[in-house]
Amino acid sequence: MTTKNYLTTGAILALISSSALAQTTYNGNGNTGFGGPVGNGNLVVSDDGTSVTFNFNAASSLSGNDLVIYIDSITGGFSSTSGFNDSQDGGRSAVSGYTSTGNGGGSGQSTLTFASGFLPDYAIDVQSGYASLFGLNNGGNNSLNFITGAAQSGTSPYTLTVPLVDLGLTPGAAQSFGLFGTFISETGYRSTEALAGNDTGSQGWGTTVTQTSFATYVTVVPEPSTVLLGASGLAILCVINQRRKK
Repeated sequence: MTTKNYLTTGAILALISSSALAQTTYNGNGNTGFGGPVGNGNLVVSDDGTSVTFNFNAASSLSGNDLVIYIDSITGGFSSTSGFNDSQDGGRSAVSGYTSTGNGGGSGQSTLTFASGFLPDYAIDVQSGYASLFGLNNGGNNSLNFITGAAQSGTSPYTLTVPLVDLGLTPGAAQSFGLFGTFISETGYRSTEALAGNDTGSQGWGTTVTQTSFATYVTVVPEPSTVLLGASGLAILCVINQRRKK
């Protein structure tokens, strides 16, 4: 194959790839209650029409704390975290905003009240070593429904790719979902650092933090031109390969 053919093939593949992806960056709210890893960080969300990827770029070390990204993607959902009492492990405690042992040896809860129009159904918990997707439910230990997860390197960026069907969404249908990230300890002690929206309140246990805004992400739908481009590209690659065989 000549250099010219290499360039043609590369250009075709680049066009096909770029036309089939969507990507949006959501910045932190600038708060630095826990040192600013979330408040000064950002979240990059992208999808290919089948799966959605969440890339969290922390501004500094998480220091044992978790980013919890609440997702509103289907009807129904929850108006606050007040009914979440799952503290079976650190990730579940962070999603719940609840601990049975971390508040001076006793239980403690920091309730997050969600904004009007935002009723989350799922939550992604991002730890230094692992990221998990949970289905939300009221109740005690193990009431949160673990769906999928992936090990993390321990340093930023932290990444989790989730099939759209795991969020109740239809692949390739250009559907939207709301999202909001809060920063919290693995014993439920919440800060006011947030991303993909904002909140107000006081950090700690026994407090209520109120979400004041959230973000919306729209999944990609392949356009007819994308399909045609892909078909044309494959046809050209076939021609090139045929020429190589002669």
